[in-house]
Amino acid sequence: MFDSKEIGLAQNLLQTILDKDPQDALNASKILLEEIFGKRFSDGVENNGVLRYNSLTGQEENIQYWGLLYEGATTSGVYENFSLVAFPDNTDNPNQVLLCFGIGTGGITDDASLLGIPGVKRSISSLLKFIKRENWLVSETRTFVKDDIMDDTTSIPREVIRELGNFSSYDSLWKKYGKYLPSVCVIEKNDGGAKAFLSHILLYGHFREWNFKKEYSKIRKNELFPKLIEEWREYPEINWLTSYLRERKYIILQGPPGTGKTFLAEKIASKMKVDGIIEDYEIIQFHSSITYEDFVEGIRPDTKSDQLVFNENIGPFIRCVEKAKKSEKGYLLVIDEINRGDLAKILGEAIFSLEPEQKRKITLRSGKEFEMPDNFYLIGTMNTADRTIAILDFAIRRRFAFIDIWPSAKQLQQIYDNNNPQVKEKALEYYNKIQNIFFNNATEEDLYLQPGHTYFIAKSMDALKAKMKYEVAPLLREYLAVGKLSFAKNELQAIIEEFEEV
Repeated sequence: MFDSKEIGLAQNLLQTILDKDPQDALNASKILLEEIFGKRFSDGVENNGVLRYNSLTGQEENIQYWGLLYEGATTSGVYENFSLVAFPDNTDNPNQVLLCFGIGTGGITDDASLLGIPGVKRSISSLLKFIKRENWLVSETRTFVKDDIMDDTTSIPREVIRELGNFSSYDSLWKKYGKYLPSVCVIEKNDGGAKAFLSHILLYGHFREWNFKKEYSKIRKNELFPKLIEEWREYPEINWLTSYLRERKYIILQGPPGTGKTFLAEKIASKMKVDGIIEDYEIIQFHSSITYEDFVEGIRPDTKSDQLVFNENIGPFIRCVEKAKKSEKGYLLVIDEINRGDLAKILGEAIFSLEPEQKRKITLRSGKEFEMPDNFYLIGTMNTADRTIAILDFAIRRRFAFIDIWPSAKQLQQIYDNNNPQVKEKALEYYNKIQNIFFNNATEEDLYLQPGHTYFIAKSMDALKAKMKYEVAPLLREYLAVGKLSFAKNELQAIIEEFEEV
């Protein structure tokens, strides 16, 4: 993502911060900022409040720091709003830098609306996950992001501070600034630390809507943000899911519509059968009127008899469990749309048996004794977008593991593979436009409304355009009609109009 020139410039600046030399830091900052944002930007950074470098001389009660602020901030003393701050450690031979997004001790004034955008915290969280995965941190140190980016009343947790390298004992820093730091990570002046530093600068410049030089605009758009979005949500790998199901026994795949939950459940079932883990599997679907008698056991009238006769009905739950008991391998039941029925009522007393680590005998309503075998598996799928359907109670939730299945650009690419390259390119373009809107603007609850990647699968360009016009655009318009995604109202309206005109 970054070449040797950029890394070298970042390392030079980090060295001046570690040396606590304000003049060298100014010079190194202007060189790096000119490289990223251009000469006009860098020429005035020491006069327009954007750059804090004099703080390296020891003001602020001898807590030295370097920072990027906002245009118009004071050039010294207390400042307000959102910033990017780097603290050198206070050992005799400092070699670590605490890299943070920060809140000025003057509080939040003009940046309240900026920090209220869900994508800000989401981007910071994804950036730190990415940095950690790339091993750009000081070894065995932690990263942390506050739940509320605007929180300037509570400090970084003590258990996190204890794992921040040389900064774990920098008590005066935490006493003065701990509550003003929404995020923390510890880096060194090596290649990894320079890359982490550059990534923070690019993200901060993005938040500030600063003008990037062309090559850095491409890095931000085509490399940094795709990596952040990829880090944001992972699509579970089929081998891991299969292995986890064998251990956990009962899982629910939950996510927005169009993410391939049912397809994934069938794929798991097919793999388990091919691998010889199960003898076979069965797929059923729940609906609002399904009952205990339908699913577990009961009696039903014999519609073929001339008299009123009731026959015993063995539901798919008992039937599949009995098949598992008779099998030398195992048996799997897939319940599609599992939360469309009232699962607590549908399972009745049979819920008592759903304990993957315990063997429990129960007596069913019919008086039969029932015990769950070790080789029975259950997969449910659950649509999280429709909040009108039944919410699972805590007793049910405790018995299942819930795995999020999110929309995935990577899955969309794999589905197309090398087929229909023009359709694939356009489908990914449409998908990414919507994903970016949700990443930047959707609340945690609204994330469950994002159209899944299967909405963008088509065999021809005309079929793809028809899907956008007659499936995706009406869905997005419905979200706006019921007051969803208020942060992205204009962006959604624009993309709806684009899809309606294809």
